[in-house]
Amino acid sequence: MLPIDHGFYLYSEVARLLPWFPDEPLGGVHAIPGADTGHGELILSRRTKLTIRIASARLPELLQLTGKTINIDNHMLTIGAGKMRPLSQHTPLFAHCVATGSEDELDFTNDIIRLLDEMKIDSRFICGKRQTIRTQDGNVSGFSLMLHGLPLEHSLLIQQQGLGKYRKIGCGIFIPHKSITALT
Repeated sequence: MLPIDHGFYLYSEVARLLPWFPDEPLGGVHAIPGADTGHGELILSRRTKLTIRIASARLPELLQLTGKTINIDNHMLTIGAGKMRPLSQHTPLFAHCVATGSEDELDFTNDIIRLLDEMKIDSRFICGKRQTIRTQDGNVSGFSLMLHGLPLEHSLLIQQQGLGKYRKIGCGIFIPHKSITALT
């Protein structure tokens, strides 16, 4: 079991075991997936994966996590053997939570337009559910976000760079999504 909002705890444990990780500019820790109990916790399966985004040159250092035990808000987890996976060659992309500093959906949407323009990314997007996440700065708002209509090179750039703030605790990290059909 884990708290649903476990990103800050998870990042803190990764940073404890890998002191270089907080200074890694493109480093990010995905939220751990699980089944929602309806009581603010997730149930994990034995095959649950811990996914960390990192430059491939850091892989040998990252693999030092193998066999380590981490404490996520008094829930103990042991990290299994790691392996490298390349970024996906697919679009559309989905992020469980993107935080820009805006609490309001309209302001958030304008932030996303600006961030995509700054990166010269050509994409359409769908803003999803608002959520509150715990950070080192207190609670902040974020929204789920689907990017679609991305050229492949833009998809790879978004996966490498992410969008918004708090990448280390799982925000703004994009994964492939099969289709936008269910969302339209």
